[in-house]
Order: sequence, then structure tokens, then C-alpha cells
Amino acid sequence: MKTKDLWMAIAALAVTGCSQNEITEINPETNPAVGFSVYTGTQTKGTVTNNEATGTGIKAKGFGILAYYTETDNFGSGSHANPTPNFMWNQKVEWKASPDRWEYTPVKYWPNTPSEKLSFFAYAPYEAKPAGGTNYIKLSDQTTGGYPTITFTLQDAANNMTDLVVADAKDKKKEDGSVSFAMSHVLSRALFQAKLSSEIDANTAIFITSAKLLGNTSDVTTGFYKTAIYKYETSTWDYTSATKQSSDYDLESILNKSNASWGAGSGSAYTTSSIQVTTTAAELFKKENSTQQYLFLIPPTATGITSTASVKVELTYDIVTKDAAVGGHSKTTSTTIVTLPEGGLKPNTAYKYIFTIGLDKVEVAATVTDWSADTEVTVSNTTATPDAASIKSAISILSAMKKTDPSCKNFTVYVTGSVTGATTIDLTGMTTDNFAIGDCIDLDFGKVTGISSSNTITFNNVPSGWAATPSTALTKVGKIQLKKNS
Repeated sequence: MKTKDLWMAIAALAVTGCSQNEITEINPETNPAVGFSVYTGTQTKGTVTNNEATGTGIKAKGFGILAYYTETDNFGSGSHANPTPNFMWNQKVEWKASPDRWEYTPVKYWPNTPSEKLSFFAYAPYEAKPAGGTNYIKLSDQTTGGYPTITFTLQDAANNMTDLVVADAKDKKKEDGSVSFAMSHVLSRALFQAKLSSEIDANTAIFITSAKLLGNTSDVTTGFYKTAIYKYETSTWDYTSATKQSSDYDLESILNKSNASWGAGSGSAYTTSSIQVTTTAAELFKKENSTQQYLFLIPPTATGITSTASVKVELTYDIVTKDAAVGGHSKTTSTTIVTLPEGGLKPNTAYKYIFTIGLDKVEVAATVTDWSADTEVTVSNTTATPDAASIKSAISILSAMKKTDPSCKNFTVYVTGSVTGATTIDLTGMTTDNFAIGDCIDLDFGKVTGISSSNTITFNNVPSGWAATPSTALTKVGKIQLKKNS
């Protein structure tokens, strides 16, 4: 790599809807900083985390970066058709509460030549030893050319499941200044609940004692994967060398079980550790520090569950009846196998599966929640396409968030997609009811392709009391900020 005067700093983590999403950069007088602004709903150990510096929050875990210096070539072209991560490899970025910013070492610097480029690939949570062994995140090594990959392996215990998130920012130059990462979930998230199909006799109760995901055996063909490779190049999973879970995957470590006490007063009580099921849906997964546990699974295919890539769940439950004549209670045990519906477990999608238990069968239904709409994921990852209707819809979501939390003052909409000509976005009718003076909405076009001096982005009919900065047309990827002034 050519010797250059360079400088790089890590900016504060952008969190949605609140003042923490202001980007803090330290800019030397000579060269602009490369600031990394990051949104992620990353979740570790099967639990939802936020952007905090404790527990499983990303500020506690950090994130990793691979970076490529390709001189004046675009990534993967010219004399750099097969680049290697020669600028950064698994560079850990850590949050420092004092001085309240993201930092890393050794510090790297931008090339002075304006036309020279860097490409960045990020992932979270950070893995300290990603080069081999039994690590659940294994990066392509430092000598491998082309786009990087991640070999992801499911952890042995369900309560250690990890929500892998990734992002990239290619062909960045000194003039770009800030590099924006909008982390995307690449796994599928699942939550299990159970309920009774109808009321049963008051002297009878049903208790779930075990739940498993069935592995791939001579008796069961499954789409439940243990290991697969994520490809940054196509933003997809490569199943060519993937391995399926060969044994049943016990969910014991996250089951919301407690010691029962059923039949007391009429002899010996049923006291097995279990989950009692009623006509009201019960959570099968426990909470950890008031945070819900989830499963994070490698999608069976790019389109989720199919008939040839099915995922099966085995439930074991006791049917217990109070009966003084047999010592306090009688018990029968049933085991049933339920196949999850086709089309589920798509990447970057959250599912809630509700198992309905009758005395003769178990039925299953699923509701699907896109991660970006999940109430446990901050609004910062609100997305829109580069058109007026989509952007105004996203702003209305932020307005609702503002009503819920009036202390929030800074908001972000990540715009994705492409433009093929000059685009005018008319904000007539934009929802402004809940915003207050001083509130800012960043419309981040960093992921939009096609923006140029001829394919511009222009805003008009900005609501009264609001100002757009810059007020001129956007001629390259960047941000437009809407600020309420009166």
C-alpha cells in the first residue's frame, strides 16, 4: 500500500430515535475523519440487546471490520479484481464511555489522494479468534482474495445463540468523510408459544416438559443447519459446503420452566419442572434480565422453509389429573412432532410460532414480524425507498416513536434502492404532529445506487417550520437533514 497521510476515527453509535444517534467525530485540521456510524439491533446469547455498554449490548461486545485498499480501482475491478483485506482484518471497534466515543488501535488514515478508495465490511458481535477452531464466527483469512465470507456455526447451547448482523461500504474516498453502516440481520429469529385448543376439566392440566428441534437423521430429513457460509458478495447464504444439525437440538437451556405444584391437598402433588399450558398462550422461552430469549437459525433456504427443507419441533408434555384414589394425581406423557409451516424462517424476519395443544393433536400457526417493525428493535433502522410515499411513511413511524418517548430528538431513516433519473420527493402531507422544535430527521441515502450529477435527489414542499439541509439537490450518496425550527 502506498505511504499516505491518513487519519481515521470511529464515531458514536447511531441509535434510533434518541439523542444518542448524533455522530461524534474528531476531525484534525489536515484530513477529514472516516467516521463509522452504526445502527444494529444485534442480539447475542439469544436475547434482545440494545446499544448499551452492559450485558450483551453492542457497546459491550464491539464489532469487527475488514477493510481493503484498492488505490483508484473500485472493489473487485482493474488491478484489484481479487483484493485481500490489506488495510484491516478483524479490526475490533470498542466503545469507550470516556471520552464517549468508538475507538480502535492501531489508528489508520485516509489516503491523501482524493481518487483512492477503501472498502469496508463489518460484522457483529465481535469474535476475538475468528481464524479457526470451533468459533461460531469464522472469517475468510487475510490471504483470501475477493469478497470476504463468514462461516457461521450454531452454538451447542440454545441460550448461547447469536444474532449475526453484517454491513458493507465499498469504494469510499476521503471526500465521503463518514462511512455509514446499517447492519442487517442475516439469520431468522423464532419465538415459541403454546396454548390449549379449548378449556379442559378443572381437575386436568397439561405441562410441557421438553422441546427440541429435530436433527437430520436416517428417520428425519431436515432443513435445520449447523453451519453455513454467508457471502458478502451476494448477501446470501451458500449451502454448498453447509452441514445440517445431525442430532436433536435440545431447547432446555431457554425453556421457561418452573417447578409445578398440581394435586396438592389430595395426596402427592405433580411437581415436575415444566411449563403449564392454558387457553392463554404461554411463552416457552424464558426471559433473561427481563429480556426475551429467542432462537436465531440459519435460514433453511433463501426463501425459508420448503417441503424439502422442513424444520420439525418435538414437544413432550404431561397430561395430569387430580385423583386422590391413585395417590393425588394420575399422569400420561405424550410426545408429538410438529412441522413448521412452509415459507417461514426467511432471513432477516422474526416469527412467533404458537403451538395449539389438544388432547389428540398439536396444531401450529405462525405470525411473521419483519425485524425492522419489531417493537424491541429501535426505530433507527426504519427504512424507505427513494420515493415520497415510502419516505413519508417512515417519518410517520418516527412521529409515533416521538409520541411514545418525547425526550427523543434525533431520528434516522435509512433509504435503500436505486434511482435512474432526477428524482423529486414531495413531502406534502408529511406527518409532523409529535415533533418538537429542535428535532432532526436524517434521511440517509448512503445505500442508494445511481445518484449522480444527473440523477439527483431533490425535496420540495417541506412542511412549514421545517428546513432541509442541504437545501440544494443531492448529487452523490449522502444525507439530507430535516430540522424543525418553529
